[in-house]
Amino acid sequence: MTAGGPGVAGVDGMLETDDVAEAVVQTLRDERFLVLPHPEVAEYIKRKTSDYDRWLTGMRRLQAQFGKAV
Repeated sequence: MTAGGPGVAGVDGMLETDDVAEAVVQTLRDERFLVLPHPEVAEYIKRKTSDYDRWLTGMRRLQAQFGKAV
């Protein structure tokens, strides 16, 4: 939908609402806490929590790349 677009959502794209709703329902059925419908998000969380300074540097770089589109 937005993959390859000019904004931040263009980096990984956005999910359709039906897909997110299904992920939420499945997470509830599995009695899990964290809903991660976008497969890359789990990896982002791991990177963020393992080295905050590195993650912040990467986020600053990403924001600079998109400038005012963010």
